[in-house]
Amino acid sequence: MTAPGLALFCASVLGFAPQNGPPAAQPSVRTNTVYVSVVEESGAPVTDLTADEFAVKEDGHAREVVGVTTASEPMHLMILVDDNGTGLFRSGLIQFVQQLQGRGHIAVSAVTGQTQKLVDYTPDASVVAQAISTLSARPATNDGGQLLEGIFQASKDQERRRAVRPVIVALTVGGEEHSTAPAHQVLDQLAKSRSVLYVIQITNSALRPTVAITQSRQLLGENLNLSEVLGEGPKQTGGWRQQIVASTGIVEGLRRLAAELKTQYAVAYTRPPKSKTTERLNVSVTRRNVTLRAPNKVPGR
Repeated sequence: MTAPGLALFCASVLGFAPQNGPPAAQPSVRTNTVYVSVVEESGAPVTDLTADEFAVKEDGHAREVVGVTTASEPMHLMILVDDNGTGLFRSGLIQFVQQLQGRGHIAVSAVTGQTQKLVDYTPDASVVAQAISTLSARPATNDGGQLLEGIFQASKDQERRRAVRPVIVALTVGGEEHSTAPAHQVLDQLAKSRSVLYVIQITNSALRPTVAITQSRQLLGENLNLSEVLGEGPKQTGGWRQQIVASTGIVEGLRRLAAELKTQYAVAYTRPPKSKTTERLNVSVTRRNVTLRAPNKVPGR
């Protein structure tokens, strides 16, 4: 029997076929990165955590944390201003963008009925500050606007740009909402785009009087959708919502936000080769007496 014939004979007797090529590639382990904030009880950022102090779970399954660093990736930060023409947020926002100079690209839109973009994403803080300076006292929109639509479209745009570290900051004086976007659609889009939502809301009805409702169903659904997104959006994405009763808290709130964004952690962890598309995410730290803010859904599903 020739050598090739002998090889085939042995293969058939032993129950396997000869290998004619390299073995099939095994599925590789994937990694995912989430951006989280950790602050002390005073609100000051915690900046000295190490990888062994973090734990990550998806749907209750532990994932291996393979790296923790101070986030250095540039942000794509959209500022949405819904101030009813009062100009209340202008001074605080100019300081805010100056504090974030060199940290990424910033865009600004104003909610005047519909959302109007004042400046597209740019790394130049002076250009952004110039756009914000136009938000002085101007005609009011007492019947409300489309802040919900602004959040949704900002998130869609960040997804289209494939922003690595997208952030949305919404500042509002409240009032009626005219967007018909359902809350679940906006929240799903935030998770899909990986956008983190922060909200600063002034709870002073005098800044935008509530219009008279002539029909029981008028604007009810829209207002409920906006309320849900402003409440649940920050929780689900790893941001926060601050409600203040006076404009004096704006500067401090934005200062705290700038400090937090500059000291976020990038937490990298492993994922199985294949996984479901609806995972719940839980990031935790072992250090006591600190507050961690992280998304509770796997971003970019």
